Amino acid sequence: MSEVNSKQKFEEALSLLNEAAKEKKEDIQRLLSDRYSHIKDAVLSGSDRATEVFEEVDENVRKNPWAYIGGAALGALLLGYILGSQRK
Repeated sequence: MSEVNSKQKFEEALSLLNEAAKEKKEDIQRLLSDRYSHIKDAVLSGSDRATEVFEEVDENVRKNPWAYIGGAALGALLLGYILGSQRK
């Protein structure tokens, strides 16, 4: 009998929580949007800045590709040397 009683109490509690959530839905949404809007703004501004940087790099590579090809080759050579010397 106590198991049925516990189940009824649990269902009543869930029902009360659902009703309270429905009443406070707008308040909860406003609170969350106010609290986390700065994160959204930071992500968007970071995304805008990353796009600007990528466009600058793309423009520079198109103007002088051999410098970047040489830099990449030098970096690969140094990385190969470092990794190869660790095996000995």
